[in-house]
Order: sequence, then C-alpha cells, then structure tokens
Amino acid sequence: MAAERLSGSTCPGLAAEELDPGALTRLASELDSDELARSIAQTYLRMLDSRLTRAASALERRDEIAAMDVLLSLRVSSATVGLVRLESAVRCVIDAVRRGEHELARQRGTSMVGLADDARAALSTHLEVRDDARPGACLEETRLPVPHLRPAADSSF
Repeated sequence: MAAERLSGSTCPGLAAEELDPGALTRLASELDSDELARSIAQTYLRMLDSRLTRAASALERRDEIAAMDVLLSLRVSSATVGLVRLESAVRCVIDAVRRGEHELARQRGTSMVGLADDARAALSTHLEVRDDARPGACLEETRLPVPHLRPAADSSF
C-alpha cells in the first residue's frame, strides 16, 4: 500500500487518519458560509487529479520550481479541506524536493498519488454524510466562532 511506503523512516510524519472532519466546519466558520466551504471542497475534488498529474510530471522532469508550485498548493488545499493523510504525504515529498533528493521525491510522489483514491473517497463520503444529516445547513450545526475574522462592534478608524 502507498501509505506503507511513505511511513517509517522514509516519511516519519505521515498522519494515521485520513480526514479531519472538523476542517470544513472551521472553514465554513471562517468564511461565514457553508455553501462556500462546500464549493471549495468540491473544487478541490475536481482539481485533485490534474494537480497530482502536474506534480508527478514535474518530479519526473526534476523541475523543482514546478514541483514546489503544485506541491505547496496541494499541501495547503488538502489541509484546508481536512485531508490530513494526503497533506502529510505531500509534506514528505516537499521535504525530499527541498533537500534535492530527486529520486526519493519521485518515489514519494508516486506513493502520494496512491493515497489520492482513499482521500477522494473520504472527502466525498464526508460531504454526502453531511448532506444527509441536515440538507441545506450541513456545516452550520458545529460552527466554531472565529473572533479574529469578525470586526469589533466598537472599533473606530
């Protein structure tokens, strides 16, 4: 399995869990929009294959700049939607690229691609379950306050 190739001394930071179910709740709270958070997750799923293909191609060509461009974007977006295992796998690839270990980066990139199917299934299932639980307000129940995004009532400029 891809996760086994990334774990241990090869990639000691690989997360055990596939999905942080609270990530979309936090995103919805920060954006003050359940619909926008859901749209971001759906866009992530639509773009995942092309990002992985671009990363694999850049790693194969040893194009560090192109690889880092797509890998950093994939790391941040994976964390944003709660795909913690895929995000930690991407970090492992990034670490190898930063150290100039091209063959290790390519191998880790291949293993990272192997994790994408489980990540995609986990996020898709999470979105479906949230829809079934309470259509129209799937993320609203568990919103967390994000005070730094809300303007103070008495602030003056």
